[in-house]
Formats: sequence, C-alpha cells, structure tokens
Amino acid sequence: MNQETSILHRSDILAEDTKSPTPPSLPVDRSNETKENRFWSHLPQLLRWIGGISLLGSAIAFLLGGWMNAEPLIRYYSFFALTSALSIAGIFCGMRLKEDKGARTFLSLGTAFIPVLFCQLGALVFAQITGRTSQFTEYFTLFAFDPVGIPTLGATLAIAIVFLSSYAFLGFSAMARSEAKRLTGVYLLSNVLLLLPYRDGNIVALIGFVLLVGLVFMDMKFFSKQSSLKTWDGRAMRSLLFAPFVLLLLRSALLYSVSGVMLSLLFAAIAALFFLGLPQSTENVSLKKTYQYVSLFPLFVAWMTLIDSAININAFDSLNGIHTFGILPFAAIVAALSFHAHGKGGGFRLIASATAVFAVILQLADLGGVITASIALSVSIFVTIGSYFVREKGLLFIGLTGTLFSVLYHVGYAIEFYQSNLWLSLAGTGVFVILCASYIERNWQKIVIQGKDLRTKLHDWS
Repeated sequence: MNQETSILHRSDILAEDTKSPTPPSLPVDRSNETKENRFWSHLPQLLRWIGGISLLGSAIAFLLGGWMNAEPLIRYYSFFALTSALSIAGIFCGMRLKEDKGARTFLSLGTAFIPVLFCQLGALVFAQITGRTSQFTEYFTLFAFDPVGIPTLGATLAIAIVFLSSYAFLGFSAMARSEAKRLTGVYLLSNVLLLLPYRDGNIVALIGFVLLVGLVFMDMKFFSKQSSLKTWDGRAMRSLLFAPFVLLLLRSALLYSVSGVMLSLLFAAIAALFFLGLPQSTENVSLKKTYQYVSLFPLFVAWMTLIDSAININAFDSLNGIHTFGILPFAAIVAALSFHAHGKGGGFRLIASATAVFAVILQLADLGGVITASIALSVSIFVTIGSYFVREKGLLFIGLTGTLFSVLYHVGYAIEFYQSNLWLSLAGTGVFVILCASYIERNWQKIVIQGKDLRTKLHDWS
C-alpha cells in the first residue's frame, strides 16, 4: 500500500513537471488609449468655445458690417432674429438632440445678447422723444436712430418684452434652474432701465447708482448664498446681471456728456468689481484678498471725484480742510467693508484707521485751531476705543499715536493759559496733584492688577 502511494505521488510530480508553464501576464499599455479618450472628451468643449466666440464675432460683424446705413427697425429686428435663432437652437439641441451642453451654450448666448437689444430699443425711444440719439452721430453713425412712430414703437416694445423675457427665462433655467425666476426678474428690470429717455450725466449716474446698489444687494442677499450659483456657470449668469449697468455707463460715456458724478460711478463700479466680483472667480484666498485690496484705489478715486463734483473744486490740486475731512467718510467706508472682506478684515481696518488719523493730524499741523484739534483728538480716541472691540494691536497703536499728537497740541494752549493766569493755574495744578495722590494711595493695588490684566489681554490680541 505504501509502495503504491509512493508511485502515485511520483507520477503526480512528474505530471506537474511536464505541464507547460503559464506565461506571466504582461501589463497592457493603455497610455495611448487614455490620451485618445482625453482628446475626444475635450474636443466638444473646445468646439463649443470656438463656436461661441465665432457667434460673438458674427454678432459684432453683423452690427457693423454694412448694417449701419439700414433703417433702424431693420437693424433692430435683424439682431433680434439672430438672438431668437440662438435661443431656438438651444431648444432644438435640448429637446431633439438631447444634448445638454450645446443647449446651454446656445441659450446662454441668447440671454447674453438681450442687453444689446434693449440698448437699441432705448435709442428708438429716445429718438421718438427728442429726434436724435447722439451728440456724435458723425463718428457713431451706428447709434444714430430716427423716430419710427409711436404705434410701431409700441408694438416693437411689446414684442420685445414678451419674447426677450422668454429667452432670458430659458437661459437662466438652463444655467441656474433653482433661481431662474428671480434671476429673470432682476435681469429684465435692469434692462428696462436702458429704455429710460434720459441722457444727462447726473441723472444717468443716479440711475446707475441705484441699479448698482440693487444688483449688489440682490447678489449678496439671494444669489451668492445658493450653492448652484457658486459654480462656473452660476457665476457667469450672476455676472451677466451687471451687463445692463455696464452698457448704461458705456453708452453715456461714449455718446453723451460725462459728469463728475458719472466718472465717480464708473470708478465705484470698478471697485465693486474687484471687491465683490473677481474674488468669486477663484478659490485662492490670497488672490481673493489681493483683489479686494486693489479695489481700495478706484474706491478712493471715486469718492474724491464725488467730493469734487459736490463742491466744484479739484481734490488733487491742493490739500484743504474740505478734502481732508472728506477723507474721513472714505475711511468709514473702508472700515465697514472690513467686516465683509475675506479673512478677518484686519488689514482694511488698519488702512481705515491710519487714513483717518493721518488725515486729521496732517490737517492739524497745516491749519491748527481748537476745532481742528478737537476733531483730531475725537477721531484718535474713537480709533483707540474701537481697537478694544476688535482686539487689534495695530489700531490701538494708531489711536494712541493720534491721541498723543492731539494732546500735545492742546498742551500748547494749556501753557499759554498757564502763563497768562499764573495764580489760578498753580492753584488748579495743586488741587489736581493732591487728588491724584489720594486716589493712587487708596487704589494702587487695583491699578497694578488692572495693568497686569491689560498686558495679558494685549498679548492675546491680533
């Protein structure tokens, strides 16, 4: 039995040895396949970008290439037809081809062209009322519109409101479905302001300011909080809301008179772009902060230009009391923005406090006077007190420095009073010193403890 088992065991080993060995599996090179897949996956996106840019170029060529000599309604309805074709193409891609990205591309382009149509309608309305549309028609013949008659104008406006509101809703639904109704309402209301027949620089600036404040409020109150509007598509549609505001400023700047208020609004818009718009286009916190710090320069120019328009002098020619104290509201604006800046906003508060204190101290050194010194002291004390609320050492240092300079200025008045009223000054000084000595003698331990607590708190400040 054992011999038989041994023979079987040897035969099994021999059988295993005679089997042909299985070759090891070699790794399959899929690098070319991966590159090929990546190419074909990115190709449609590249083609959409090329197609979108081509459509934008065709729109510009469509407006400029030989159409400026056509009748106003032919120009308007031709561009209206192009916008309609884009929206219809988007519907076709979505419903018939079942291709979502192409549909969204066409619908978003159709929505983006709507402000241009409202600008043309605004020119028709203005031409119907005044009979002209531009001070520079010899250079901007494209924007020269003649009256078309009230019945025709009314029918054109009605058609525009119905169809363009539908196109806008389709575009916003494709890109940001959750807020499509609200986005469409804000967008149409902004575009309707382009129809107002006002071209005076100050009136346009006032309309633009109200529009800008409303758009910023709506974006911060509703749209910026929606997760669906924080994507690239959502940010693009939120940015599109500001297109009518930009066109309102450009139309007034290129075709009509530019007032100081209008110039101030233009720089304010640039500041809003850097403080609110551009930081949302990136996830880099350092870049967000950089954008917001850059916004302070156009904001300063906007504020000083507004002051110039109000008092009809040039803020940058000379330094005077009006301009220096006019900087204080600017510092207050920067301080308010610090609580909405990315990060803790300490840099904004430091800039605001340094600007305010430097302005009043510079004015104190230039003009002097009790009122100027009192304002400088009040501003410095206010900054010092504010530093305790935000717990920032930089603000405390600036506030104490300003307070020291202001107090030293008041010391000069005190010395003059001391010399002219010697007996009364000596009596007052004596009473004050004795009272201080009594207070220190009774409360010196409490003063020491409070000093140690203050040093501990300052150590924890930023």
